[in-house]
Amino acid sequence: MGSPHEHESLADLYAATIVRVEVDGRWVSARDAAASLGVFHVITAWNPGEARPSRTENDAANVQLHAMLVAKGCAPRRAVGGDPNSTHEEESWAVTGLDDHEARRIGAHFGQWAVFRITAAEQAVLGCFADWVRSRAL
Repeated sequence: MGSPHEHESLADLYAATIVRVEVDGRWVSARDAAASLGVFHVITAWNPGEARPSRTENDAANVQLHAMLVAKGCAPRRAVGGDPNSTHEEESWAVTGLDDHEARRIGAHFGQWAVFRITAAEQAVLGCFADWVRSRAL
């Protein structure tokens, strides 16, 4: 796997991600979603690691992720994570009821280097293959 902090060099880039969540049929900021939902995690199956699958492949992987989350008793909500410096966005799922360990495990299962934990005050990025965390205030 490499160093214990593998992929941590990307943590600041990930921390800057703009997260939006669909709540009651409206797209809202991560902060507003946390005010409504409480603490939640955001997980995607898009673009695992350095891979850049097609839109069709990314969508299929996200359908598999959704099914896994539902099988665990979660009620996933549509979410999107976007690069603040470009138009790049990745479709994701926002879920309540997971602890950090389980969210990281699911992210790792889909080849993700990190997942997000969102609270009303903070957006944290949690490494999936190593124990690192980077956060910023919301």
